[in-house]
Amino acid sequence: MTEHEQQHGHESRIVEELKEAVVALEEDVVVLEELIDLEAWAKANKEPKRAKRYRLRIDKEYEVVEVHSMTGRQILALVRKTPETYLLSQKFRGGRVEPVKADETVEFHRHQIERFQTLALDPTEG
Repeated sequence: MTEHEQQHGHESRIVEELKEAVVALEEDVVVLEELIDLEAWAKANKEPKRAKRYRLRIDKEYEVVEVHSMTGRQILALVRKTPETYLLSQKFRGGRVEPVKADETVEFHRHQIERFQTLALDPTEG
């Protein structure tokens, strides 16, 4: 085999590897939903996915956010509350409820989160 043929064979292998890489990348590209209402999405038993915006229900209030995740502190701040005075919990499809710590990150596209609820740490407050 001549040097030219070896070079051509090497280039062909590189081209094939690049084509395979492009196919793999195309599979990873996710088309984002414009807006996902977490409560409606979970109740409809739709699989969680990424979106440009999420509509969250916190107690009886609704807030729209443009991020994929937030900390417990940030979620509480949306309804003018702090982790020093309120416990935040996330309610999942099926009824499971889990507490969210102040510095814990909640990723909206990972689980079927229906809504968030708060509970005053001092029962005499508001």
